[in-house]
Formats: sequence, C-alpha cells, structure tokens
Amino acid sequence: MVRYTVKPLEIIKLKERLISIFHELLSENERERAKKDSHAQRPPRWCGFTVHVTINCPFACAYCYIEDMGFNFGSPRPYPLSGRELAFALLMNKAFLPGRTGSLIAIGSVSEPFIFPNKALEYLEWLGELGNPLQFSTKQYISPQLAEKIANIAHKKKISISPLVTIITLEKADILEKRAPSPEKRLDTIKNLRDAGLRPILFLRPVIPGVNVNEVSSIIEKARDAGAYGVVVGGFRVTEKIVKRLENIDLDTSEIRRRIKKLDRKQRAVPFPEKQFILKEVKKQGLIAWASTCCANSWTAEVPCPSACFINGPCTKCPNACMYPQHSPPESEILIAFEKLGLQAEIRDCRIILRNYPFRGAEFLARNLGRRDVRVHLRKIKSSSI
Repeated sequence: MVRYTVKPLEIIKLKERLISIFHELLSENERERAKKDSHAQRPPRWCGFTVHVTINCPFACAYCYIEDMGFNFGSPRPYPLSGRELAFALLMNKAFLPGRTGSLIAIGSVSEPFIFPNKALEYLEWLGELGNPLQFSTKQYISPQLAEKIANIAHKKKISISPLVTIITLEKADILEKRAPSPEKRLDTIKNLRDAGLRPILFLRPVIPGVNVNEVSSIIEKARDAGAYGVVVGGFRVTEKIVKRLENIDLDTSEIRRRIKKLDRKQRAVPFPEKQFILKEVKKQGLIAWASTCCANSWTAEVPCPSACFINGPCTKCPNACMYPQHSPPESEILIAFEKLGLQAEIRDCRIILRNYPFRGAEFLARNLGRRDVRVHLRKIKSSSI
C-alpha cells in the first residue's frame, strides 16, 4: 500500500539543498565533468532515469538491442563517472527530482550492472544519498554476500531498492543467452536477494512470439518457488539486425515477421496479445503482476507511481493501490511548484495540460510532481508589450 505522499514544494527544496551539498563535495573539475555527462541531459523514460554502470556487455544475448544503440558485445568497462559525480549529474538534470517520491532510477538498461560489482555498489551508495527509489535489472549471479551488501545499503540509506532478475527461458538459454549465467544461477540470485531481506521480482522480458511463450508458466513457477514476490511482463522490440541474429541460430522467426509490419534499423515493438494472458497466469500462481517496471519500483518504494499508470497507463491493480485523487497532490501546490520550475500549465481534474516545453523531459517531471496524466499542448505565448 502507498505510504508516502507527494509534496511538490518539499521535493523542490530538497533538490536545492542536495545541489548545494554536492557542490561543496565535488571539485570544480568533477562538477564540470558531471554537468557534461549524458546523465545530466538525458530525459527520463517511463521506467525513470536510466543509469549506466557499465559500457558494453559481454553476455551478447541473441535478442539484445544494445548494438543498435551504439554499444558492443564484449570489452565491457566501468562507466567513467565516480558515484558522487553521477549523483551530481542527475541533480543537474532539469527533469530530475530527488527523494522517495521523486524520480524513479533504473539501473542496467544497456549492460549488465554487476559485471563490476564494486562499481555497482558505489553507484548504489551515492544514489542512495538522493533518496530516490532505485531499481536494477540483472542476469548476473548475485551471491549471498553481495546480496547482503545491497540490502545493507538500502537499510543504511533508508531507501528502497527493487531487484529485477531477468529469466526468459529455461530450455533455450544455451542458444539465446549462451554467455550469461544460467537460469538456475539466476534463480539462486532470487533466493539470495530474498534471504537478504530484499523483494526480488522476476523480469519476464522479452517474451518472444514463437520462441519462449510456451515456457512462461514454468518460469513463473520456478521464480515463485525461489522467492520472487512478483513478475514484470514485457514484450519484444526488434530491428532487422536482431531478427537476422535469431535466424542465424536457427530459431523460427516466422511469427515475429508475421506480426511486425516493417523491419529496418529502427526498434519496433512486436504486437503482444499474449500479455494479458501472462499477467493472469502470474496472478493465478499467487504472485503480483505488473505490466511496467515503474509500477514494480513504486510498489517496492510504497509510493504512488510517478508515471501515473493508475490514471492512463498499464495499471494491473497491484497491492500498492495507487489512486486518484487520494494519491495526487493538491492542484494549488502543483501550480506553485510548476511556476518555480518555469512550467506553464493548467490542471483539469486528473490531467495536466503543459503550455510550454522549457526542457527535455518536462512532461515526465510534470507527471512526477502532479501524479496525473500529462498532455503537451504548445501555444504561442504572446510577448509582453513592455
């Protein structure tokens, strides 16, 4: 259940205070390096602000999209920023909001974050200073000792950390994920995280039509038995390169090609009508079902979903029970906060209409602060005659 209420003006004050603290902690060179980093500029996604611990990934899973994003399979290296530089970079991002009810942070979007476990722990420590809900997705084996270290950070910093453990196949792992730790080791990871006092969640993504749909029930059952609290179900995004890679390892892609209208270099979502059936299967097996990672992160943190999925998104009515207007802040406070941030908007019940777009990610910031649906409707602002 939601325990933490959203107070927009307090979030803004917290950001101002943290910027001042980190400004003193960092040298001028460190501050400049952080300000120039992509984390200081990148707009959030539905899952929150994506944080990179590692560049490139040696697991080279056949369905992976990172090559299409300019990264490589192999030669992994730690992200160059220190933990405190990374935290400052996020504070410099105009769309970022700190605190328990601030922006979600998602770790592990373009590589395996625990290839360099000490780097991952360093980032968790410093991100913990910001107070935001943290979420990481992993295929790595996390030992009982490492799980305890992660849990200790959550306890010491008084933050929530939501672990997503990716398992998408039991039968074809040696084909689809031949360089990654085995599904059995990842089931051990779920157990170790739960034993440490965390709330591990099965990340069942991507579900690939014609390839692993038949395994879904078995994967959910094994994850449940290992200690998973719930399951995030996600579809499959493809490019022509990914489909050819699957075909090169003799997988049948006819169902993918039948569903997708166009294949080229652009990532496109494969239509996924099975999703609702799988979500029902998750609930049938006694686990919490989520259609989006933001909802799982919000449940762990016990905050109303910053993406406002409970208003217009893929809400699955999980035990967090986010509701409008109960968990949305007062209109008057939102508008004062918007004015301080340079946003021009009007509020119509559960909808925010943005009338300007002063920085990238402004719509997510508005959604985050207001816990309402957001629409951007730009109009020409008449200049003053003075």
